[in-house]
Amino acid sequence: MQQRLAFGERAGQQVRRIGSGFGYEGERPALMGPRCARVHGFSLHAQTQIPAHRRDQLERLIRYTARGAVALERLQADANGDLLYTFTHPWSDGTTGSKLSPLELLEKLAALVPLPHVHLVRYSGCLAPHSALREAIIPTPRQQGVDGEETPRGTPYWPWARLLKRVFALEMGTCPFCQRGVLRLIAVITQGEVISKILRPLKLSADPPPIAPARSRQETVDWVA
Repeated sequence: MQQRLAFGERAGQQVRRIGSGFGYEGERPALMGPRCARVHGFSLHAQTQIPAHRRDQLERLIRYTARGAVALERLQADANGDLLYTFTHPWSDGTTGSKLSPLELLEKLAALVPLPHVHLVRYSGCLAPHSALREAIIPTPRQQGVDGEETPRGTPYWPWARLLKRVFALEMGTCPFCQRGVLRLIAVITQGEVISKILRPLKLSADPPPIAPARSRQETVDWVA
């Protein structure tokens, strides 16, 4: 997080940057725009505003903040085995990318992995789970633009068909033949013999794809007592 390395031959040193500027430890907070500041490699952007009950704008903001931390198409290896990560836009100091060794990249990625059983999003104030004002500010399903059968309030459960439509834009609740009928779940079959009896006459494979064994790229190490 502080742009310093903890492991490897360059432990304690700063991440190597590509470009004209490299920053310095005595950097002071710089105002980059209205409600926007930068200091020590961190940027604070508090200019984005979302009107009340605009769930579409809120979803677009959440999708933007929840995107992947690393874009693989901008990650390349050089002739020395180091990894070059190019930024989409140059920084204000002229930095256009970072140079990391494979171990340094793993270190930075490991820092982004959240701890187990820790909430990634915490709400406080009137948005806290036990706040008495929470019911007054959370929009109703009708204000959220939810169509069809509404999920009972007070429960986080969403039907699987609604989740597939929301995340992957797959319409699983509509009949594929008439495009008007509504499909519903009538049974869940988990027995392998029953699944085979149903799929075999339809000439469909009832066997799951084989799982390849884990492969290790580590070299064999001979231990000497």
